[in-house]
Amino acid sequence: MTPKAVIFDLYGTLIDLYSWEDNERRLAGVASTLSVPAKPFSRLWTETYPERVTGAFPDDESYILHLCARLKTVPSDTSLQAAIEMKNEFTRRLMVPRPGARETLQKLKEAGLGLALLTNCGREVPGYWRRTSLASVVEVTVFSCEVKVKKPDPAAYFLTCDRLNVQPRDCTFVGDGGNRELEAAQEIGMKAIMIRTPEDNLYNPRRTASDAWPGQRVSRLSELIEIVRGHAE
Repeated sequence: MTPKAVIFDLYGTLIDLYSWEDNERRLAGVASTLSVPAKPFSRLWTETYPERVTGAFPDDESYILHLCARLKTVPSDTSLQAAIEMKNEFTRRLMVPRPGARETLQKLKEAGLGLALLTNCGREVPGYWRRTSLASVVEVTVFSCEVKVKKPDPAAYFLTCDRLNVQPRDCTFVGDGGNRELEAAQEIGMKAIMIRTPEDNLYNPRRTASDAWPGQRVSRLSELIEIVRGHAE
C-alpha cells in the first residue's frame, strides 16, 4: 500500500553522518579552548546527550557552563564564546544535503506524499537546517531540542504523525538506524527502511544495535522513489 507520508531522519540519511573520530577531535578542541581535560569533557558530553538533545538547557552558553562546572572550571567569556563557535561550526559544515536528496524529496512531494524530518539534535541544528535547500521541500520538522522528546520514544513519532495529519500505519520512516529509530517506528505500525550508503562505513555507537536490521534497506535516497511510489521515475 502506498504511504501518505515519508518521515526522514537527518544524520546519516539526508546529510552525511559525522565520524566518531572527527567528533572526538572536535570535542578535544572545545575542551582545549575551555582549558578542561579532554577525556572527562568528552565523557560528560556523551553522558549528557539526552539532556542536550531534549532542550534541557536554554542555550549553548548554559550547557557549556554546566559541563565546565562539573569539571570545576570557570571559563572566560572569550573562551566560552570561542568554544561555542567551534562546537557549532562542526554542525554547520555537516549540514550539506546528500547527492540527490532534494530531487528525491521533490519527486515524493510531487506524488502527493507528506514529508517530515524527525531528528535528535542540539539547539544549533534548526537554524542551520533552515538554510539548506531541503527546508523548503519538507513541510513538517520535529527537532528533539524543541519538542523535548527524542527517538526512540514513541511520542516523537506520534507527534510527527499528528503534524502531518496521518496515522503511523500510513507512514514510511527512513533512517540509518541510530537510537533504535527503525525498530521504534516499526513497533508503532510504520514501515521502516534503513539507508546505508556504500561510502558509509562509519562507526557510531548509537546505531550499532540496528546494524543487523532485517527489514528493507536502500543504499541511495533515490531508490525510495520506486519503493514508495511503487514505480520507477
